[in-house]
Amino acid sequence: MHYNELCSYIYKMSGNKHQAEDIVQNVMLKIWKNREKLNISTSIKSYLYKACYNELIDTFRQNKKELNYIELIQKSTLDLFAEEENDVMNQRLTKVKNEIEKLPKKCKEAFILNKIKGLKYKEVALSLDISVKTVEIHISKGMTRIKQALFDDEK
Repeated sequence: MHYNELCSYIYKMSGNKHQAEDIVQNVMLKIWKNREKLNISTSIKSYLYKACYNELIDTFRQNKKELNYIELIQKSTLDLFAEEENDVMNQRLTKVKNEIEKLPKKCKEAFILNKIKGLKYKEVALSLDISVKTVEIHISKGMTRIKQALFDDEK
């Protein structure tokens, strides 16, 4: 008799029609199972509304626990991937630093001034008293050696 209006009541709070129907149905089933033990002191309508409201709150709490658990699993999984990725990145960074150290002196200086300190080719050329074309060659040589070293590690 009150099923439709209870579904509407719960739907307004939950925003989910199927969830509202499930909640009302669960309340009706619980009442039926415990019909001999129940002692309703208020009107049946008031009792049903309160029971449905409480069931909704319990459902929200249960869903929140499940959602928190799912979020915890997602976070720990993402953290694991991030740690693995950080390890890989740190290894690559170390490899790049080592390769920069292995470069010939002028090539290393040009590479550091351009790629690490951010100077333009012309500024590097003035700083090292070499031509812009020589700077280009040094940078190209450095990049090729670093890429090759990283590529060799992936094999």
